[in-house]
Amino acid sequence: MRAPGGTEDPDGQSSPGGRGLLARVAPLRRSLRTEAGSAGLLLAAAVAALVWANSPVGDSYSTFWHTEFALRWGGAELALDLRHWVNDGLMVFFFFVVGLEIKRELVIGELTDRRRAAVPALAAVTGLAVPALVYVLFNLGDEAASAWGVVISTDTAFLLGVLALVGPACPAPLRLFLLTLAIADDVGALTVIALFYTDELRLLPLALAVLGLTLMLGLRYLRVWRGPAYLVLGLGVWLAMVESGVHPTLAGVVIALFTPAYGARREEVADAARLVRAYQQSPNPGFARAARLSIDRSVSAGERLQQLWQPWTSFVILPVFALANAGVPLTAETLRAAASSPVTLGVVAALVLGKLVGILAGTALAVRMRLGSLAPGLTGLQLAGGAALSGIGFTISLFIVDLAFRGRDRLGDEARVGVLVASVLAALLGWALFRVADLRRPPGPARPSLLDPPVDPARDHVRGPADAPLTLVEYGDFECPFCGRATGAIEEVRERFGDRLRYVFRHLPLVDVHPHARLAAEAAEAAAAQGRFWEMHDRLFAAQDRLTPGDLLEHAAAIGLDVPRFARDLGAGRHARRVQEDVDSAEASGVEGTPTFFVHGRRHTGPHDADSLAAALLAGTDAGPLPVPTGNGVGARVLPAMGGRGEDPARPAAPPLPPDLPETPDRDGAFPRLDDAQVALLARYGTRRTWQPGETLFREGDPGYEFQLVLSGAVAVVEHSGSADQRVVSVHGPRRFLGELDLFSDRPVFLTAVVLRPAEVVTVPDARIRQAFAADRALEELVLRAFLVRRSILLELAADLRVVGRGGSGETTRLRRFAERSGLTAVVVDVEADDDARALLADLGVTDDDLPVVVWRSGRVLRRPTDAELAALVGDGHGDGHGRSVPPTPPQEDT
Repeated sequence: MRAPGGTEDPDGQSSPGGRGLLARVAPLRRSLRTEAGSAGLLLAAAVAALVWANSPVGDSYSTFWHTEFALRWGGAELALDLRHWVNDGLMVFFFFVVGLEIKRELVIGELTDRRRAAVPALAAVTGLAVPALVYVLFNLGDEAASAWGVVISTDTAFLLGVLALVGPACPAPLRLFLLTLAIADDVGALTVIALFYTDELRLLPLALAVLGLTLMLGLRYLRVWRGPAYLVLGLGVWLAMVESGVHPTLAGVVIALFTPAYGARREEVADAARLVRAYQQSPNPGFARAARLSIDRSVSAGERLQQLWQPWTSFVILPVFALANAGVPLTAETLRAAASSPVTLGVVAALVLGKLVGILAGTALAVRMRLGSLAPGLTGLQLAGGAALSGIGFTISLFIVDLAFRGRDRLGDEARVGVLVASVLAALLGWALFRVADLRRPPGPARPSLLDPPVDPARDHVRGPADAPLTLVEYGDFECPFCGRATGAIEEVRERFGDRLRYVFRHLPLVDVHPHARLAAEAAEAAAAQGRFWEMHDRLFAAQDRLTPGDLLEHAAAIGLDVPRFARDLGAGRHARRVQEDVDSAEASGVEGTPTFFVHGRRHTGPHDADSLAAALLAGTDAGPLPVPTGNGVGARVLPAMGGRGEDPARPAAPPLPPDLPETPDRDGAFPRLDDAQVALLARYGTRRTWQPGETLFREGDPGYEFQLVLSGAVAVVEHSGSADQRVVSVHGPRRFLGELDLFSDRPVFLTAVVLRPAEVVTVPDARIRQAFAADRALEELVLRAFLVRRSILLELAADLRVVGRGGSGETTRLRRFAERSGLTAVVVDVEADDDARALLADLGVTDDDLPVVVWRSGRVLRRPTDAELAALVGDGHGDGHGRSVPPTPPQEDT
């Protein structure tokens, strides 16, 4: 079962000021606020309970925890002994924090990506079922069999503590796998407690508990978010649950699931920053209170409450729980009975072997069923080590012992002995498996720890002065949630050191677990080609849930990139080699996961919070941020509108398309021809049909269309089909597929597909094409890249004018500014940066001496035009006055 205990200091900086008691105990506080520290405190409490129960004053242990404590209001009374005040009262807060963590992971965490969570989720299910089955087999036919819930859950506090001690032998992907598994494990354990360990159900108190929860939900919708109202209602819900027969700790879980959880809202963060600046300029109580409340509102209530209660549950409530429940009298008689007791043996076998077998079987089954995949580099022995550690069932196992054996002290003690023995054996087995995995690594030199190659300011992306004395390098993945969280620590480090620090980012997209990561990395490099790497870097990390090709185009537009060039570069994979170079350097540098940091060229192996990174930077030496886009879209450039125009009855009709139009030649992979295997795969998922000349596969204004592959014949894709200004965008022959990025959009279709020559076409519905892509990821990448290049072509066609010239020249800048002043859309083709520019010059019949050249939307070409010549072109009838295309004419030249 997951026990709270994070690695970060909630205060941001862990060194308290002053010379008093808090300053003196600060080192102890810092050591406890680690996973190993919280597990160590829990272990110390368990040992203290055993020592107390088996000391000469051992009778006082049972006497103390069975002391009755009662609360009375008039004639009403609530009387429990101290152990049950701990188990039924204090543990509500523990389950509340568990519920908050489950809610967060479901809404904005790892469990939002169902495919990514599928393998550990199925492993958690089998990890619950197999131990329960093993225990029942040991106790078949006995009433003790009903205590099978004792063996189902994992104590994640101890699990994380042992992982921290194992250190580098536990890779980061395994830690993520086990944490995701623990969340699913928590859900299963809580469900078991609710369904199988509830006393006689009383409906009236249960109805009152539901009413209290409804009132809490109402407060949320009324935007009442201060604590006292929820505290009163929460106390009422707990009392009603006590009287209902449902175990009252479940009230904590249910309340947590009603608590809002969401990512930080940028508009509220910006508002908080504005109020903080106002307080800095004019410190007064009013501004202080407004800034404090605004900062609170910018973070969800769930995350605030989780941060508030985690230290209390980790360092107070759980140790008190262990002290109250782990004190088993280990007399010779108790140990002799436990050694032959089916309860004890069943608990040990289920937790030590059942958990191991169950998790491994569920993992293998999920991978075989292709529900998901394991992270690259994760070995079977490492996975087995983590599965063995999951048999440490201390906290919830002892919790369910109290529920399952209430009134049967002898059996309860035997079960407790089994839990303690199993936890020790599981920890030793997991540690041994990790050691074997470490020893069985291929012979050769140790994993590299030095950055290879070293930082090169001419190649690397450097934030800060290139010659700064401090160097921090990160290997990151734009879809990795841990990398996203690390950005805050990096910003804090940069603020601390200012111009003394240079921060370098290198790519390591983990494509097996993050399907959009590689394309996002290439998008950052495509932005770098236009001088906007860091703007794209910041935007991608701020929008990790929006990394599809369409999203990437929106990001490019928002930061002011030349979107057609960006789309063409991305679709053609022009920066894939640059990303692969970073991946190769990560392998050469011994990087095994993201984020991984290098400090002064040496791999950093500790935590990557701001304090740890700052300390590492200072340890290796004697020794202002760049503007970041606001991300709110205000004033940002947007993609040009692409879509159909309203029908004009007076517009003359276009003549029929010639049936012998030639196929459009491929350009940067925009119109690839599929191979036999790809055609066969799509044919398996789709349906075949023969179409006659003049029929349309989809038409401008349709609500959508399906993926279509031409097997024979020819199909033309036409803009403004049927009108006098229709234009053929492309012609597709056998083995070419139709469509563009709007295939995955809910916007109306803005092109028409017209059959030129009798054609056989395979049509694949939307749901089925996604299945086909899942079966062949190479096909999916081929299609998406082609769609990106096609979007770049369409954006160029949609522009009022194209400026062909040298991107940094004054003349090119003048022409771009003229277009902006005139309200025209313009695309700049840089002959020095664009590989296609030379071919375009040849098509236009111009040379370098003619640059810059302007191509008007009608096809008219102007060489080195003046502003006056462009103004005359805009107003002399070559446009319709609304930025819309006019009937195409052969290119004309003005000298």
